[in-house]
Amino acid sequence: MLYSVENIFEGDEPLLPELVGDEKITQQALELVKNGATIEENYGHSLYACPEDFYLFDKFYFQVGDFEPEYHCPYCQSVLERVNFAKGSAGKTRLKFLKQDKFWQCPRCGNDEMIEYSFGNWD
Repeated sequence: MLYSVENIFEGDEPLLPELVGDEKITQQALELVKNGATIEENYGHSLYACPEDFYLFDKFYFQVGDFEPEYHCPYCQSVLERVNFAKGSAGKTRLKFLKQDKFWQCPRCGNDEMIEYSFGNWD
């Protein structure tokens, strides 16, 4: 499996540097793994948002021991936070910051709800 613990964190050429894209985060995580820290099972791509300017980013989430990656917004340098889908009003979805009681807002219009469109496999 491509995203197995062995492929991401271990071996001669782990995938973590490609997935994270940040040398400092990668070195910290791989050093912890080398020293026996536990790799949590809930790793994978996650949606992140800037709490200041509300831009959205796809980043690789993982936890090794107590260490979690800390990504920064390329526009304002604030620390990005993970967001999760939350139910909005009928036909709309909201994104909630996981560690705050705050919802994501569109950086252009300020709305905190996204309109849901149905879609199907076109193939």
